[in-house]
Order: sequence, then C-alpha cells, then structure tokens
Amino acid sequence: MSEAIASKGVNNGTKWRVLICIFLFYFVGLGFTNQFFNVVLGVMVADMGWDPAQATLISSAMFGAMIWFVFVAGIFLDKFSVKKLFMVEIILVAISFILRGFATGFTFFFALMIVYGVLSAFYIPTVIKLVSLWFDGKQIALANGVLTSASPCGQLIANLFGYKIAMAIGGWKIMFITTGVLMVCILVVSLFLVKDRKSEDAALESAILTKDDLTFGKNIKGVASTPGVWIYALANGCFLGMVYALMAYQNYIYQTDPGWGLDPSVSGTVPAFSNCVSMCAYTLVPLVFARLGIQKYWQIAAIFTAIVAVCVASSGWMAYNYAWACASMAISGLMYGCCLPAPKVLMLQLPEVSGPRAGTAMGVYTTMERVCVTIFVAFLGPKILAWDPSVPGMSVLAGKFQLIMLIHPVLLALALLVNKKRYGNIYAIVAKKEGTLAAQHEAK
Repeated sequence: MSEAIASKGVNNGTKWRVLICIFLFYFVGLGFTNQFFNVVLGVMVADMGWDPAQATLISSAMFGAMIWFVFVAGIFLDKFSVKKLFMVEIILVAISFILRGFATGFTFFFALMIVYGVLSAFYIPTVIKLVSLWFDGKQIALANGVLTSASPCGQLIANLFGYKIAMAIGGWKIMFITTGVLMVCILVVSLFLVKDRKSEDAALESAILTKDDLTFGKNIKGVASTPGVWIYALANGCFLGMVYALMAYQNYIYQTDPGWGLDPSVSGTVPAFSNCVSMCAYTLVPLVFARLGIQKYWQIAAIFTAIVAVCVASSGWMAYNYAWACASMAISGLMYGCCLPAPKVLMLQLPEVSGPRAGTAMGVYTTMERVCVTIFVAFLGPKILAWDPSVPGMSVLAGKFQLIMLIHPVLLALALLVNKKRYGNIYAIVAKKEGTLAAQHEAK
C-alpha cells in the first residue's frame, strides 16, 4: 500500500523568516519596480522616442514571455530544490533591472523585458510553492495574505514617491539600477534565512495524495484533470489579469486624458489609495475570518466583494472626479482583500493539489493569468496609446473594460457547485487521512 504523505514538523521561526525574505523580494520586484515602470511609462516613451506600437510591445513583453515558460517552471518546482531555484531567480532579476539603466534603444529594452518575463514565469510560482512548503492549511491564507500585501506595498511607494525619488537621484535609469542593487542585498539575506524543503514534506498536506502520486506524469495529470484548478485559474485570470492590464496604463491615462491631466508626481496618488487599503486587507481579512471561525464562508464572501469592487472601481474611472476616484480605489482595495487572493488559496487547498503539487498547479494558474493579461494589454494598449490626447474618453474606455472582471464572481459560484458535487464532505476525507497518518506513526 502506498505511504501517505506526512509533513515534517515546521519550526515557527524558520517559516516566518522564509516569509520575510519572499515578502522583500515581492516588494521590490513585483511591487515597486513593476509599478515604477508603469508610473514613468509616459516619460520613458518620450525619452526613448518610442512610437505607440513600440510602447505597446514594451509594456506587454513581460506578460507575453511568461506564457511560454510558467507552466514548465511550475512542474520543475515540484521536483527540484526550490531554494536553489529561488536564489538563481533573485540574482538574474537583479541583473535584468540593472541592465535597464544602460538601455539606449527599443530593441535592447524590449529584449530585457522579454528576459524579465521569463524570470517572472519562474519566480511567481516559486514564492507560492515556498509558502505551501512551510505553512499548513490553518495558516496558508494568512501567509498568502502577507505575501500578497507585498505587491501593493511596493506599488504604494512607487505611486507616491517613485517619480520623485527617481528625479532626485538622477532619473528613471538610475532608479532601475538601484532596484537591482536592492535585489542583490535580498539575495545575500535569503542565502542565510531561506531553508530548503522537499515537496513530500510540505506543511500544506493533501487529504488523498501518497508519495507514489508525486511523479512528473501523475502531477501533471492530477492537476489537469481537476476542474477546480481550471475554474479558479480562469477566475483569477479575468480578475487579476485585468487589474494588471489597467495598472499598465493607469498613470498614463491620468497624465494624458484631458479629463484628468494629472502631473506625473500626482497621478500615482489615486492608485495609492487602493495600494494602501488592500495592503492591510490582504493580511487582516484572513485573520478576521480565522478569529471568527468562518473560513468556510470565504468563497461566498469573495463572490459578493468582487462584484462591489468591480462596480465601484469602474465608476471611479468614468467619473472624472479626483475625490471619487481616490474613494473608489480605497473601497475596491478593501474588497480586494477578500476576493483577489481567494482563487489561489482555494485552489491550493484542493485535495488533488495542496503543497506537493503547488508548483504544477501554480504553473497552470499563472499561465492562465498571463494569457489573460497579454490579451487584455494587447487589446487595450493600442486603443489607449493611439487615443487623441486632446479628446477626453480614454478613462471611460478603461472603466467599461474593467467590467470584464465580473466573470470572476460568476466562476467562483460555479466552483462552489462543482466542488460540492465532486468532493461532498471534504472533512470526512481529511479525517480519514488523519487516521491513516496516525496509524503509520504508531506502527513506526
């Protein structure tokens, strides 16, 4: 009989040190640097002399490159040393950031964005795999919330101070070099604090998987044949994919649309409200649900908060009112704390996924997300960048486009029905698994 997977004990200090390292990595890379790129996109277009077609290619290159590698990256994560891959990813990301500071033309900068997209395809599932290796089902939502808050935290700093800091230290090129140096510092810290851990020892245990189920082929087949993986992945793609697509042009719209006409040093204050509130909500929402003992209602809450977030944020785009735009960002940011991380956490807790197959599942999940981002950016980008800057309406287009995100709550509702039919009483499965583990430990 196949031996059930049993997680080895986890040192509390170790897992929180791991979380601190990947938080810092996400803060500088996915949060600050990516958003700083969006903040100064208009300045870069003018400085580098890119036409609208080139600007669209530059802004979508990272997302397009990720599509082709993220699934393979996820599969590798379930079979190889996650720590070693993470260390290599950090140093290569640092180099790619530094080289942006020396880019002098379209071709070189475009190539750098392609390379960064490939690196992103590896590091995004890597950090989620690390979380699933060190945090169990009781803490996975909180740990994921803390990690997720790193991105808006970095975005907040970039929106409020990124442009001002860049101008103070010598321009956007010097800023990219600086972020690369910060990545090297994070690498040094991570070498000492991040510990390695095998997939079969993952803290986020599966209720049904055994060690014999963790081969390359069975991992792929098991994940691909689970309906919940695809439903949650598409829900996230339609929601977070659209968030990223709109973020790519948000500051450009606020600076260029004559209905707004905001200065680059001011335009970042609008999304900063969402960054600030969501940064807190990603951590506080899981804590509140856990304290009240209502985690099983999280998916239902995510459905309703997603509807509110989309409708309010869309109205903020269309109002051409600075005060309401800021308020709508704050309200939607609060709602994001519940609805945005829900598909990922719910997918990781599926019996066929959990910690041992988190890499493969995140490969599917992130691939779907990046396909959606690429489609949305490719469709929205040319319309925004080719818009006559003397005519208002660019922001209205973005607001209407955001309504596509309403697909997210519809799919979460579908997942509720599918999972209920597929698993029935999942708690009975968990109880049976715990009995099996207890018997094995007793025999030893």
